Amino acid sequence: YTIEAAKSNPNVKGVVFELPAIKPITEEYIEEASLSDRIKVAPGDFFTDSFPGPVDVVLFSNILHDWPDETNAQLINKAYQCLSPGGRIVISELLLSDDVKSSTVSSTSMNIIMLPYTKGRQYRAKELFRRLERAGFAQPHVAKLVDDYDLVIATKPE
Repeated sequence: YTIEAAKSNPNVKGVVFELPAIKPITEEYIEEASLSDRIKVAPGDFFTDSFPGPVDVVLFSNILHDWPDETNAQLINKAYQCLSPGGRIVISELLLSDDVKSSTVSSTSMNIIMLPYTKGRQYRAKELFRRLERAGFAQPHVAKLVDDYDLVIATKPE
């Protein structure tokens, strides 16, 4: 995602936080895209290490549904800590509807698939809003995408 964001906007610089063993592979992709001057790779483990910062945006794409609520609260708190004031957290997930019966087939199916294979689940927007607000974020909202994915976006107050 960082490569595409940088290709789409010449003012974007990025940091990819990646496991040390994966760092060289990520750097190869960045080099192939001729973006090494604008995208860096910071090695680390998001369970145990602080996120690199300060940054303006933290993106979690298909991350939170893999982990239990306690882990997600820690990840959201780490995102808050590394963001500059006015920075944003962006969470890309298949969201369940408030009334689960009205959820998309994709989000309902993914929720069922997650149960036996991960410690996570799909979330309702209001559940993520509460977690974000507990961490200190403001103005949580949903931006609909063209497919079944949504973005939950919130801002670290200035």
